[in-house]
Amino acid sequence: MPSEHEQTVFDLFGLDVIRVGKALVANKQLALGVGAPVDLGKSDQVEFVLLTIRVAARDHLRRGEDLLTLLDRVDAMLDSSTGRRSTEDGIDVGLCLLHVIAKSELLQEESRKRFARHAPLRNLADKASAELVRGFVARFGGELPKEIQRAFPRFSGAAEEAWRPTRAQRRLLPRLIRKLSDRQA
Repeated sequence: MPSEHEQTVFDLFGLDVIRVGKALVANKQLALGVGAPVDLGKSDQVEFVLLTIRVAARDHLRRGEDLLTLLDRVDAMLDSSTGRRSTEDGIDVGLCLLHVIAKSELLQEESRKRFARHAPLRNLADKASAELVRGFVARFGGELPKEIQRAFPRFSGAAEEAWRPTRAQRRLLPRLIRKLSDRQA
């Protein structure tokens, strides 16, 4: 069972993950951290945010660090960006998303390994992960780059699972269009 302090940290992590997941679903203008909002309706800004996450995940893998070290490093990067006005706000949003993905992954890991018998932590981890995946897939899709898949296997697996029905529908669409055009001809 987690200590009182650990449970507090897990609860805060869970609330943050859920908040960001809901924000992804609700807003095309996403403001996280200190940067200005990023318009997730624009493909170039979406790509920039994903590139930031991908590069940071690749660096995380290269360093071989654990999730707590990654969280500390991203915190330091975000703290260093406080007070400056970034012209590349997608970096801040990307780092904030990476930070939340790492929190979700850590909650999943702790609820399944160290505290496997603690049902409330597992429920929190599952709820937080589901909300983040729902928001992430809604804005970015579920086909994640290899670096993100390797760095965050639980998050990536959940995103892939959530994306599966959409991917199947996208494969059917060309066939339906072809059938309709054949009928009209």
